[in-house]
Amino acid sequence: MKIGSFMPLNSVWSSAIKQLRDEFPQHAWLEGLKPESSEIGSLDAMIAGRIPLEVFERAHSLKTLFQPFTGVNHLPASLLLERNVEVYNVHSNAFDVAERALAMTLAFYGRLIEYHNDLRSEIWHGFWVNRGAEDNWDSIYGKTCAILGTGAIGVALAKLLKAFDCTVYGWRKSSTAAVPEHFDAIFPTMREAIDAAEIVFIALPATAETEGLFSKEILAGMKGKFLVNVGRGSIVNEEGLYEALKNGILKGAAIDTWYTYPKTGVIGAPSRYPIHTLSNVILSPHVGGSTNQATRRAVDDTLKNIRAFLRTGKGIWRANLSRMY
Repeated sequence: MKIGSFMPLNSVWSSAIKQLRDEFPQHAWLEGLKPESSEIGSLDAMIAGRIPLEVFERAHSLKTLFQPFTGVNHLPASLLLERNVEVYNVHSNAFDVAERALAMTLAFYGRLIEYHNDLRSEIWHGFWVNRGAEDNWDSIYGKTCAILGTGAIGVALAKLLKAFDCTVYGWRKSSTAAVPEHFDAIFPTMREAIDAAEIVFIALPATAETEGLFSKEILAGMKGKFLVNVGRGSIVNEEGLYEALKNGILKGAAIDTWYTYPKTGVIGAPSRYPIHTLSNVILSPHVGGSTNQATRRAVDDTLKNIRAFLRTGKGIWRANLSRMY
């Protein structure tokens, strides 16, 4: 096989490709490929992150794609399905995304950002300056939570919430499977899960089924609830979210996955609505899985996928392009 890597040179991938070349010398290994590389048309397999559509269009011999992260909604699914290209992804950052969801929730209830910013301006809160109970912060201990999506992220998050003695309900498309560990129950409908909880976590993938799942109507009915989105922005109606936050329907929100991203550079609003200006929102720039630890695990797990594929013809974690996860 001819296997081409689009991963950056002079990084952990250089040593990773060397390991594979030493273990599987019968295959041709190409490194440091670019979208304009002439070898693309002859590749049997690719190791790649986000690459332009034109690369896939030119990769007429491609049979397999290995990517070092989870989401596949950026891929030209119809083209890959038409050509019977198998896609293998990894779920190496599930714990890290769950940790981020919990951290943002604790930051909101603990008023960490408010207190931090005020104290930088020499403004004090609390007992030591004789402020009353209205200046307290809240613990999440014993709160009732709903996690929408009970995959790797949802299960990791449920385990973390149990450290705070939270009641954890879940919702997923498949309601007949066993209740996952650390969940108290799985509800048959999303509405029931939302209604039962004060804190609602979205840990769903971006698919045709989940797009706009949180409609304006659903958001308008979430009075007093706190919404955490570490899934995808497309799951939650953008205008409905802004209105629910601005009008005090939602208690607040913590958002790591957004609606608009800078096309170039690092400057740009995360939404077409001024969500980022509201005081009841914890903002995070879609970095839930971007830890040093998760990056290393992603490389290791991608190598496991590649090794298994080259030895048996099948990788370990195969994405379902028909369902887009």
